[in-house]
Amino acid sequence: MSLATMLSQKHSTVQDLSTASITAVSFIGLNWVNELLFIQFEQSNGINWVFLPAGVRLLATLLFGFPGFVGLLAAGIYLNFEHFLFQDQARALWGAVAGAAGPYLAYLFAKQWFDLGPRLGNLTAHRLLITGLLCGVMSPALHQVFIWMHSGIVDWTAATAMLTGDVLGILIVLYLAKGMIKLVDRRT
Repeated sequence: MSLATMLSQKHSTVQDLSTASITAVSFIGLNWVNELLFIQFEQSNGINWVFLPAGVRLLATLLFGFPGFVGLLAAGIYLNFEHFLFQDQARALWGAVAGAAGPYLAYLFAKQWFDLGPRLGNLTAHRLLITGLLCGVMSPALHQVFIWMHSGIVDWTAATAMLTGDVLGILIVLYLAKGMIKLVDRRT
């Protein structure tokens, strides 16, 4: 292996770790903002009718791919074990996996269906909306599948709150991001 190849791989690893770290910090930060703004809409511990961090889930996976998934997984593990303090460790771990895997699967489906190129080529507003809705369904669905497998019960109220919260959070974050991009574009 040449020195140039080793340096390139090292740079790629450092870049991936940086991207995962930025994703994790962004997710945790937006979770904090979400709790400040929408705690009154919390259905139960960790389940909210408005969940802004779902927008970070979508953006991180769309923009960063697998390193975004890693950052989301790390943030989910931290939050579920240190912040939400779920009594059931399997539930806490599976929740982190579902919270990261759902958006990543939505990204992979969108990449395949819409033939997304580098820098999200072919991702129109309509396709982004479809991807956002798919992302808003995938994570709650994976959460509920685990809960059903683990307990034999489907909590339809929690499932509805998670789905609604994720979709609303994604739409709010996407529209805020779009507005900020337009604002920056006007200035440049």
